[in-house]
Amino acid sequence: MALRRRDKIQIYKLSALLSLVRWYNIFFLALAQYLTVIFVLNQPQHWRGYLLDPKVHFIVFASLFSVAAGYIINNFYDLEKDLINRPKKTFYEKILKQSTALRLYFVFTFTSLILAYSASLNVFLFFGAYNFSLWFYSHKLKKITFIGNMMAALLSITPFFAIFLYFRLEDLLILTYVSFLLLVIFIREIVKDLEALKGDVIVGYPTLPVTLGLKRTKWLIAFFTFSGLIPASLIFYKVGFSGIGYFLIFGLAGLFFSAGLLAFAEKREHFHYLNYLYRLLIIGGILSLVLLS
Repeated sequence: MALRRRDKIQIYKLSALLSLVRWYNIFFLALAQYLTVIFVLNQPQHWRGYLLDPKVHFIVFASLFSVAAGYIINNFYDLEKDLINRPKKTFYEKILKQSTALRLYFVFTFTSLILAYSASLNVFLFFGAYNFSLWFYSHKLKKITFIGNMMAALLSITPFFAIFLYFRLEDLLILTYVSFLLLVIFIREIVKDLEALKGDVIVGYPTLPVTLGLKRTKWLIAFFTFSGLIPASLIFYKVGFSGIGYFLIFGLAGLFFSAGLLAFAEKREHFHYLNYLYRLLIIGGILSLVLLS
């Protein structure tokens, strides 16, 4: 039986919402948190006990609703720029009215706080600060050169610290590994600004490429790529050719390969493909959490 017009509209709205909240990023965030709980923070053979702890799920889903709310409010403030940089996708997402999107933003934020409070008061305070930071970043911080990129990377990885807070993590190896992933995410944020250069110039966003220019921004990315050797060397010194050490070799090779391609990149399409390369490195880093056990 053919779908009725109303049903089709509802499906389109749901699809637009999933696109708006970047469902694929949310999926990998959940995966990363569960892998961290099972393989990193505790003994893997006891994984059933950890997954039966409702507070773990409260924290994970509080993270997912917070991040979804963050994407919605970020798109709200970036609408003018997105219409220039990615018009087709933005028009598709506008199937959802802005008033509806804003209502969902408040619902998602409130839901994340309820879930966080169900875990503990400390987790509630953590997510209260995190939700405020997501809004403040979208409203103010992302328009500040360099600070916007750093905050975008930091906010991407902040939900991990809710898990660390609950399990009282003090493992230097894990924190060093997280810092390496943070660096890769930070570099990707700069590459995304290179991809969005046209819209940023028209709207007046003082991003690094707009402020420094294309050539200097590439040199800055090269500098941060080489700085990745510091956390990688510290981890490799401890683990050697085993477990996470293999990913570090692959990850560093991918970083330097991407930086080499970046040196010759000029068009928006080039930066678009590089963005996906860095995303693959981040996904690889998430999946490699199992090697930290």
